Amino acid sequence: MTSLDELTRTLERGADRAPDAIGLVEQARAGAERLRRRNRLRAVGAVVVAVAVAVTVPVVVRSYAADPPRPNPAGPMTYYREPYELSLELAPSRVYFTMTHGTEGKTQFLIARPIANSQKASGGTIAAYDPGTFDPTRLRQGERVTVQGREAFYVKQLDPPAPSSSGPMGAPYRVGAAVGWQDPSGVWVTVSESADRAEMLRLADAVRLTTPRAARAPVRFGWVPRGLPVSFTESRDIAEYGVSASIGFGGPSEPAGQVSPSFFMPYDTPLTVMALPMKGIMTAWGENYSDGRTRTIGGHPTWYLDGEKDNLTDGGKGSQFMIQAGDCGITVVVRDKTFIPYEDLVRMAGNMSFGGCDDTSDWLPITG
Repeated sequence: MTSLDELTRTLERGADRAPDAIGLVEQARAGAERLRRRNRLRAVGAVVVAVAVAVTVPVVVRSYAADPPRPNPAGPMTYYREPYELSLELAPSRVYFTMTHGTEGKTQFLIARPIANSQKASGGTIAAYDPGTFDPTRLRQGERVTVQGREAFYVKQLDPPAPSSSGPMGAPYRVGAAVGWQDPSGVWVTVSESADRAEMLRLADAVRLTTPRAARAPVRFGWVPRGLPVSFTESRDIAEYGVSASIGFGGPSEPAGQVSPSFFMPYDTPLTVMALPMKGIMTAWGENYSDGRTRTIGGHPTWYLDGEKDNLTDGGKGSQFMIQAGDCGITVVVRDKTFIPYEDLVRMAGNMSFGGCDDTSDWLPITG
């Protein structure tokens, strides 16, 4: 028997145990399905892991990789004074006098001028910034000098240059050369607008910071509409150079931390009060002020001008209220008469106390 014959007989004996063709196909399909199911499970598992990583990794990054907040270059903002208080003044001098001084938010200002018989001084503008409100970065890059025995800095340009495209109103005012130093209280003081470097240093030596005290004026306020806080004060309180005072209430719409470099009352202050001698009040009130609504309050004649009826500025939205208090003419200007109506001005006037405008001997703290 040949090997081929043996192979044939072996196949014939096992033929009854061989699976049919359909069974083989089904088994192949079942095996393929099991393989696909295992692959799908692996894919789902991979997605779950990926999602878990995506969710958890940013938390880890934020927890361990976040940059710490940058320190304020102006230093910590600590309490120093109320917005209506002053601590900035000049030492007694035969060279300078205080022409005007006041407050604007967290900044104090003082305009110094030479006494008439001084031909060598020009005066200057002094500003004192509450702790944490002045960035000294540019100042510290200047020349080191000494003021009143402490380290100070002189720069030729305190403010950065105006951008090349400053808009239709032109470039904003920029402070040029200045001397500045930090007081132990944390207040930064700058002197600018002097004739030259030597004059700035001489004026800087005359600057003093005292205990904060309420600003004084010919009027004190016992009640203010809507509880508006003092936001601006300015006074010229040396009689021989003229007497006047201005007080602003309520925050204007200027961005926080910004003040006018020239220290004027912001135009959009909601409520302003100005005091001038009656002998010159025509300039402020005009010739026809007595044509307004007249009423006596606390023994003082008052007049009210409605913005719309009397053609005042701002399209008639505001109003003006005038009080004759002895030798003082008090002008109250309201930006929006719907916000502060006439009845509020009547109550405000009834809670005012008055000093004089011929000199400052009876001036009063504006509040308290």
